[in-house]
Amino acid sequence: MAIKKKSIFRAERGSLIFYSLMMIWPILQFCVFYIGVNFNSVLLAFKEIDPLDYSKYTYTFDNFTNWFKGSSWLELKNSLGVSLKVYVISLAIGVPLGLFFSYYIYKKMPLATFYRVMLFLPSILSSVVLARLYQYFTDWALPELLAPLHIEYGTKDVPTLFATNSEYKFVAVMAFNIFVSFGTTVLMYSNKMSTISPEIIESAHLDGAGALTEFFYVVLPLSFSTISVFLVTGVAGIFTNQINNYALFSFQAPTEVVTVGYLIYNKTRHAASINRMPDFPFVAALAVMLTLVAVPLTYGVRFLLNKFGPKED
Repeated sequence: MAIKKKSIFRAERGSLIFYSLMMIWPILQFCVFYIGVNFNSVLLAFKEIDPLDYSKYTYTFDNFTNWFKGSSWLELKNSLGVSLKVYVISLAIGVPLGLFFSYYIYKKMPLATFYRVMLFLPSILSSVVLARLYQYFTDWALPELLAPLHIEYGTKDVPTLFATNSEYKFVAVMAFNIFVSFGTTVLMYSNKMSTISPEIIESAHLDGAGALTEFFYVVLPLSFSTISVFLVTGVAGIFTNQINNYALFSFQAPTEVVTVGYLIYNKTRHAASINRMPDFPFVAALAVMLTLVAVPLTYGVRFLLNKFGPKED
């Protein structure tokens, strides 16, 4: 009996040592790449740097309150509206389309391999190259295709869709982003669907389930663990998503497509380009406020999905 207890103790100690060694690396990465990198940024949000001497600063909350005054508030309110609109459209259009295409590929319907390659292509090509190809299509090819329908969609004199037709800018940008988002999601969804036991599908067919019934009542619930990951990360990325504005517009994105992520990036880039240190705390304060909103929101969505979402068993 004593020997048995001793062997169990050794096994438990070995498991604990193995678990500890395996956890050291991710914990170290979190400490270095999140806490270490962002610690100074959090402190920076409370600093007011002397514009004449960058080594001098005082601590203040003005960097936070100034975002809710004058032109800064108008800029922030616009970018928040765009970011939320992007998330809702991606959730309402991008996610369902990704799931339907994944199901199409999973069932190996005609041209399934072709769609798999085409939808994954944006993940292979550089975003800058893909954005330039998209602009060539929208600026030159699309106007020619729509000309017989007498639809004004850019001109040959000024062949730039985004500059000449402001009412189409947001639509054009969202169409591009929905397309490029298919790569990873379709690959992950279809791979998850392929792990579903054929016996379960056959049983559903024997019970008279058609394609739509199979999709909604069998495939989606059994794939929900993967779907929930993208739903949670989508919430976490509401305030960081730049919707490829830099690839499409460089530093001059129009107001109607400026998201919070692009706003932070552009202000940080501008402050760095002119070596304007007093501007960095202002941007850091916005990042801290958004983090305080995004973290509980992300965990809240994750909790709700785990609690009320369908279970695989």
